[in-house]
Amino acid sequence: MASLAPMNVGAFTLIQPVIKLYVNPSAGYTTSLVQVRGTLTFPGGPCTVTPESFAFTFDSKPLWSTVVGQCNTATHLWDTSWSAYKVPPVARTVGNHTIALTVFGKTVSYRYVIYAAPSPRAAPSPTPTPSPSTCPVAAAIPPAGTGGFIDNFIAASMVVAVLPIVGLALFGPSRMLSFVGRRRRFLQFLGLSLLVVATLSCTSTLDANQSSPSASTAVTPSTQPTPSPSPSPSSSPSC
Repeated sequence: MASLAPMNVGAFTLIQPVIKLYVNPSAGYTTSLVQVRGTLTFPGGPCTVTPESFAFTFDSKPLWSTVVGQCNTATHLWDTSWSAYKVPPVARTVGNHTIALTVFGKTVSYRYVIYAAPSPRAAPSPTPTPSPSTCPVAAAIPPAGTGGFIDNFIAASMVVAVLPIVGLALFGPSRMLSFVGRRRRFLQFLGLSLLVVATLSCTSTLDANQSSPSASTAVTPSTQPTPSPSPSPSSSPSC
C-alpha cells in the first residue's frame, strides 16, 4: 500500500497595478478647458503587448477614452499621452468637481476646482486737462505787443500836455507867451495832422479785425483701448 506524501504548495503574491491620473490645468476658471493623461504599470511585473482601455470621466460623465496597444518596454508603462483640450461635459460651475480614470478594472479620481472667471480690466478714464483760469485783474491788462498807433498817440499827447508846464517853470510866463505867439500857426497845423492820422489808423484797425475770420480747430475723437481678458491659471500635471 502506497502512502501519499504531502505536497509543498508555493505561495504567490498578485502584483497590483499602479495607475496615475494627470490633469492640466490642476484648477481652472468657468471658461477653462481641461486636458488629461493616464498611465498604468505593474512594478516588477511583466510588460506585455496586451492592449489596455483608458476611460476618463468628469463628474461621472464621459470626458475622453482611448486604447493603448501595448506596454512601453523602455518605461514599463501603458501611457495615453496628453489628450487634446476638452470642454467638460457638465456645466462649469464654481466649486469642486471630480475627474476620474478607469483602467484594468480599477478607478482613480482627482478633485478639480473651478473658480469664477475674472472680470475684464476696465480701461482707465482719461484725466481732463485743467483750463487755465484768469484772475479779473490780469484779464483787464491787455496782452503784450498789442499797442497800436492810438496808444502811442495818447502817450505822446500826455507828454505834449506836460511840456508847457515844464517850460513855464523853467523860463517864466513872459518868455513862454511870446514863444507860443510866434509859433501858433505851426502848432495848429501839427495838431490837425495828428488828429487826421489818428482817425485813419483807427478806421483801418477796425476793418482788419472785422475781416479776419477766427480759425477753428478740428478735434479728433479719442479711442478707448479694448480691455484684454485675463489668462487662465497655468498649472503643471499632478498625479
